[in-house]
Amino acid sequence: MTLMPTAQLAYDGKGEFHAGDHCLFCKAKANCRKRAEYNLELARYDFQKPEQLEETEIAAILDRVDQLVAWAEDIKEYALAEALRGVKYDGYKVVEGRSVRKYTDEAAVAEAVAAEGKDPYERKLRGITDMTALLGKKEFERILGSLIYKPSGKPVLVRDSDRRPEYNTAKSDFEE
Repeated sequence: MTLMPTAQLAYDGKGEFHAGDHCLFCKAKANCRKRAEYNLELARYDFQKPEQLEETEIAAILDRVDQLVAWAEDIKEYALAEALRGVKYDGYKVVEGRSVRKYTDEAAVAEAVAAEGKDPYERKLRGITDMTALLGKKEFERILGSLIYKPSGKPVLVRDSDRRPEYNTAKSDFEE
């Protein structure tokens, strides 16, 4: 019952603003004051005593760090778009980014290098996905199954609600 009227207020740019995970869908996400205030609350940890943060403070930051990073990226994208439209930000300018050299005509390059008696091509083993497509899943497994391994993933800190099993650290190995 309250969803439609609240949605209409939001669509009209009225009502109360509340920052949170839902902000990534908002058209005002880059320049919303509520979102800025919400994310800048983390700055208070810059002025905390003692010199090191406690576990509860780190947990509070972890709860919002992804939103903070996303907000910072949204600000950068928004500011670039506005600067390209002519808005000037004190201390900033738009410049051409880095680029990578490319051939204008790959066939002509290959021909020119071959004419010098050199091989312009490198031979490379197909990747696993491409090889699976080439052979088919069953044949891939029959022919190459014993030659494939999956290394452990790099440890990553996630919420308790994540379905993956807890990472086994060296410390926990010695505790067992």
